[in-house]
Amino acid sequence: MQALHGHKNEDELKFSYPLLRDILPLCRCVIGGQKMEIEPDCPPTDLVRSFSRAKRRIYMTATLADDSVLVTHFGADPEKLSDPIVPTSSQSMGERMILMPQELNPEITLKEIKALLVDLAEEQNVVVIVPSKNAAKDWEDVADQTLMASSVVNGIEKLRDGHVGLTVLVNRYDGIDLPHDACRVLVIYNLPEVASFSDLTDMAVLSDSQSGLRRQMQRVEQGMGRGVRSNDDYCVVLLAGSKLTRRVKSPDGLKLLTPATQAQLDLSKKIAKKIDGVDIEGIAGVIYQCLKRDPSWVKISKKTLLKAQAKTGLVLDKASVAVRLAFDTARSGDYKAAADLLSTAANAAQDDDEKAWLMSKLAAMQHHLNPATSQKTLLSAHRLNPNVLRPMEGIAYQKLAAQKGAQAAEVQSYHQERFLEAADRILEVNQLSDDLRFQSVTPDKFEAAIDAVARFIGLHSQRPEKQFNDEGPDNLWALPDGSFLIIECKNNATSEKGISKTDLGQLDQAMSWFFGKYTKAASGTPVIIHPLRTLGDGASEVEGMRIMTENELKKLRKALADFAKSLGDPDILNSQKQINELLATHGFNGVEFLKQYTTIVK
Repeated sequence: MQALHGHKNEDELKFSYPLLRDILPLCRCVIGGQKMEIEPDCPPTDLVRSFSRAKRRIYMTATLADDSVLVTHFGADPEKLSDPIVPTSSQSMGERMILMPQELNPEITLKEIKALLVDLAEEQNVVVIVPSKNAAKDWEDVADQTLMASSVVNGIEKLRDGHVGLTVLVNRYDGIDLPHDACRVLVIYNLPEVASFSDLTDMAVLSDSQSGLRRQMQRVEQGMGRGVRSNDDYCVVLLAGSKLTRRVKSPDGLKLLTPATQAQLDLSKKIAKKIDGVDIEGIAGVIYQCLKRDPSWVKISKKTLLKAQAKTGLVLDKASVAVRLAFDTARSGDYKAAADLLSTAANAAQDDDEKAWLMSKLAAMQHHLNPATSQKTLLSAHRLNPNVLRPMEGIAYQKLAAQKGAQAAEVQSYHQERFLEAADRILEVNQLSDDLRFQSVTPDKFEAAIDAVARFIGLHSQRPEKQFNDEGPDNLWALPDGSFLIIECKNNATSEKGISKTDLGQLDQAMSWFFGKYTKAASGTPVIIHPLRTLGDGASEVEGMRIMTENELKKLRKALADFAKSLGDPDILNSQKQINELLATHGFNGVEFLKQYTTIVK
């Protein structure tokens, strides 16, 4: 507090410090490589007096499928909120043709989608919203302008003034209007990413939960609204990228979209499925029905919107509301009552990720009352989800069980429980392929993908360093013969002079960890995933080590895609014998994996 107070008049703190000064004990501090953030769980809206003292407040929005933000961010009392005023139909929101090319045909590639958009951009303004600066690199070869930060305002003006071509917009899903010819084709590419450290820590826990999905769908919905700003406007909206496609097409994802968006998505899908052979040319034909104002499309689109009834009543996320109520209660000094509110919400949570997130909030509140109790709660939360804040002590490493039973049975169980349709399996592999890249993804995403690959081919796996804060490897695989792969991932290594001494030192340390945790009889092979296969200056080869370079990684991506397609045949998925043959064909079982997808030091 002394450090912040000493800088209270500097530009970075001039406006934010007065809002935090009195509630620092209820804030969390998240530290990154270049900066740190201090943020409360909810904005202290009552400190903005003109807002908190207003006798009446009007909240207006076109795309709010989840009304919890009214409580969490604006401090509205959930008990006093009346039913929202909604239009009798959705016709006032304008015409959108919403297509997911990779749902219609999972084998359509990003390259094909980009080529289609380049053709469309010769006559129309095409806007592609990407989640990050890193994702924008996928489009730099076709973009006429890329807008982020200070360049956004001028770039948007160019779009409104006339034809630009293809514009890439980085992480701007709201606050931008692109009416009429400013944007006739809008693309949402992959799932929105959060920027703040606090949101990143939350999404690490909630990404696979209902709460995490709700946050993502809210951003997608906002993004889709950028291209249609009135009831006489029209726009084609493409949702591209395997991650985004999987989330939106899931039953839970669809339910979180507004009725108008659901109706438009369903209509566009029905029209696209009527074409012979759903390929990129067929999808282009459907798009031109909207752009060239085909009377039959215009008529049915308006009719669909007329029938789409807006939701009545408020949709409030109980977990988010509980966090807000606990925050307000704690500000009055009643930490016990605040903790009780969070405890009740955690007990009522439907999935482990949300429960763990709420328990971590509960632990923070309990810390004001009894730090020892707080640590016990945090330990319980960590057992549910290892991405929550780690407790100070008490996390014992849990050995990865050696593979028992047939690998084919593991494949069968995993795929039958997880994938309802063959297309979902292909989209999963496409998503893994997107994350199994050198340089273009974060180490965390890469390591998570390596972990997912193991389960996809029927192996047990772990991320010791991530899950247990241990000095173990990035990834640990158990093979069917009882041996293990000890894996260090260096997908972002930039050295051009071979594998560095530091990187190989980490692999050697991981092996020492392995022999310390497992019996001396355990067999483990050290594997490093690295762009190069030569040793750098002063680096020593780890005994028995194998390397997965770009060539092997490329082979693995292709093999996974072929494996996924084969499993789409119900006869194969229902036969462990045929799955075994498939595993052998692709070299996914035991020692064969090392032979096919790794190499030795050159």
